[in-house]
Amino acid sequence: MSLLPAEVEAFVEAASGLSAEAFDRIRWAAAAATAAGSLDPSAAPTLSASEFSALDKRVRDLISSRGEELAVKPGGLRSAIATTKLAAQSVWRRERIPADQYEAFVGLFRAEGIDV
Repeated sequence: MSLLPAEVEAFVEAASGLSAEAFDRIRWAAAAATAAGSLDPSAAPTLSASEFSALDKRVRDLISSRGEELAVKPGGLRSAIATTKLAAQSVWRRERIPADQYEAFVGLFRAEGIDV
């Protein structure tokens, strides 16, 4: 039995199937948004230790299985895991963050066709 809510599980499953090119676009869009001040990774909603552990394990299990493909570009695998976790935290605790910050996290994935 997973600790992840159904909508978080669905997001992580869908996101983990993105192409390496899509993850690369997300990576650079996140970097640009962070530099512009419209995305603040430290503003991601917090989870309990057990919730974060379950999310971290699920994301890593799904995305790390594609390690060779995603690690073609330096930092690609690490970035795919990090951006997916930040967006998933936002899906999980949507009610705890302002709408613009939610969109900053999940909009990167929506732009790549992930229904959130």
